[in-house]
Amino acid sequence: MNYIKQIKTLFIPAIVFGLMLSCDTDNFTDPNDPKFGSVEQGIVLNLNNKFQTIDHFGASGGFQDQWVGQWPDASREPVAKLLFSTETDAQGNPEGIGLSMWRTIIGDGAADQADSGFRSGSWFRETECYLDENGVYDWTKQAGEQWFLSKAKEYGVQKFTAWATTPPYFMTRNGYTFRTPGLPNGFNCPESNYEAYASFLAEVMKNYENKGYNFEVVCPFNETQYEWSGSVGEVSQSGTKALNSEVAAVTRIIGQKFTDEGVNAKIMIPEAGQLTYLFEGSQNTTNQINDFFNATSPNYIGDLPNLSNHIAGHSYFSNGTTSESLRQRKSLRTRLNGSGLDYWQTEYSLLGTAYQQGRDVSTLEEIDYALWLSRIIHTDLVFGDATGWSYWTALNQSTFGDHPFRFNLILYQPNSNSPSHTDGTFTDVKPLWALGNYSRFVRPGMVRFEVVDPDYNEATSVENFMISGFMDTTANEIVLVCVNNTNDKRDISFENYAVDFEIEDGTFDMYTTSSSSNLKKSSIAYDAVAIPEKSIVTLKAKLK
Repeated sequence: MNYIKQIKTLFIPAIVFGLMLSCDTDNFTDPNDPKFGSVEQGIVLNLNNKFQTIDHFGASGGFQDQWVGQWPDASREPVAKLLFSTETDAQGNPEGIGLSMWRTIIGDGAADQADSGFRSGSWFRETECYLDENGVYDWTKQAGEQWFLSKAKEYGVQKFTAWATTPPYFMTRNGYTFRTPGLPNGFNCPESNYEAYASFLAEVMKNYENKGYNFEVVCPFNETQYEWSGSVGEVSQSGTKALNSEVAAVTRIIGQKFTDEGVNAKIMIPEAGQLTYLFEGSQNTTNQINDFFNATSPNYIGDLPNLSNHIAGHSYFSNGTTSESLRQRKSLRTRLNGSGLDYWQTEYSLLGTAYQQGRDVSTLEEIDYALWLSRIIHTDLVFGDATGWSYWTALNQSTFGDHPFRFNLILYQPNSNSPSHTDGTFTDVKPLWALGNYSRFVRPGMVRFEVVDPDYNEATSVENFMISGFMDTTANEIVLVCVNNTNDKRDISFENYAVDFEIEDGTFDMYTTSSSSNLKKSSIAYDAVAIPEKSIVTLKAKLK
C-alpha cells in the first residue's frame, strides 16, 4: 500500500505538469489551431442552383430626353454614349453602362396646349402628342425622345418599352392631362373615349414597329393608385387615377385593338406605384395581381392573348427598414411563384428619406447614393427575383440640396430655364456607374445562381456586404456583383473553387466603382480578391 501511494504521489504531479506544458504549447482553446483544422469558410458559388433569367437592365427617358435629345450633336452624343455604349477605352475601362432596355413615354399633348395647367417651372415634364385633337398624326413630334430611341438602337439596344401616364388631353374628362377637383373618382377619361385611346396606342406602337423597334411591352396605365390631382396652374406632372375595374375594361378594348391592327408589343398590366399594391390591400386600386390574374375575379384579364406575363412595380418607399424591404420582395416572389408571371422593377430613384439611413445628409458622400441604389437593385434581384430592372430617370436637371445624386443618372443643365433653350451641359454621377456594375455585365439571357456568404445572414448582408452571381450559359462566363457598404476592405475566398468551378487563368476581370473610380478595370487572382471599402465591384471570368 505504501509503495502504491508513493507511485501515485510521483505520478499525479507529472500528469499535471504534462497538461500544463501541453496547454502552453497547443493552446487548445484557440479554434484556429491547425490541429483542429481551419474553421474559416469562404463564399460558396452554387452554379447549379439557378433562379431567374435576366431580361434587361434599363432606364426611362422620362420626359427629359425630349429636351436633351434636341441639343446639338456635340452636346447630346456623349450623353447617349454614357447610357448605351458597351465599348471600352484603351485601358479596358467601359465608356458607358450598356443599358439593354430603353423606356420611352407616349406623350399626352400637354406641351401642345396653349394652357397646359402646369406651373411654369415644370415645363420640362410637358410632352407632345403624335395625335392632335382633329385626329391628325404628326410623326415628327417627340423629336428628342425619338432621337434617344434611334441612338439606343444604333448602340445595339434590342429591347424597348413604352408607357403612358394618361390619355391625350383631348380624350380626358376635363381637357387636362391630370385630374382636377370635382371629377368623378377614377379614370380621367370617359367610357366613350376608351376606344379612341386604344386606337391611339395601337397607331403609336405600329409606327414604332414599322421603324424597326422591338417594343416588348406598352403600359397604358401608370401608378393608378395615386390621384394625380391639382388645381389648374399648380400641377407639376401628368397622370390619372384608375380603378382596377376601369383598367380591366380599357385593357380588354386595347387588347382587341392590338389584335385587329397586328401590334406585336404586349400590354403590360399593372405598373403599380409601390410593390405592396401588387399583392396586398383591399382598395379598388390595389391587390392587382389577384384582381387581374385570378380567374374568379370580375376584373380578370389574364386570358387576353396579347397580355404580357411581366408584372411591373416601382420600388419607391419599400425600404424603410431592412426587414420590410425583404418582406415585400419575398411576398411578391411567393405570390408570383407558379403563376407564369414574373416581376419587372420599372421605376426607382431615391425618393423619401430611407436612403439617409438615419444620417445627416450633409455627411453623405456621392458614393453613398450609389451604394444605396446598388442595395435596392440587389434586393429586387435576389429577394424579389426581378427579371428586369430600370431606373427613373436617366436625366434630371434639379440641383437642389442633394438632388443631383438622387433622381438621375446624368445631371443636365439647359442654357436657359425654358422649353426654348437651345443647348446645355451635363455631368455623370455615381448612380450611373453603380447601375453600370450590373447593366454593363449582367446581360439579357444570363441566369442568376445562388451565392452563399457565411459571414452574414440575409439582413446583415443587405446592410453590409452583398454579393450576387450570374452566368452566361452560352459563353460559359460568370459575373459576380459585390457591394461593400462598410468602411473596411473585404478579402474574400471561394470555398468550392477547384471543386465545383474554376476560371480561366485563375483570374477575374475586376471593375470598380468607388469614390475615386467609375467602373475602373483591373485584374485579380481568384485567391487574392479584395473588395475595397465603400465600393461596388463586378468580377467577370470565363469558366474552365
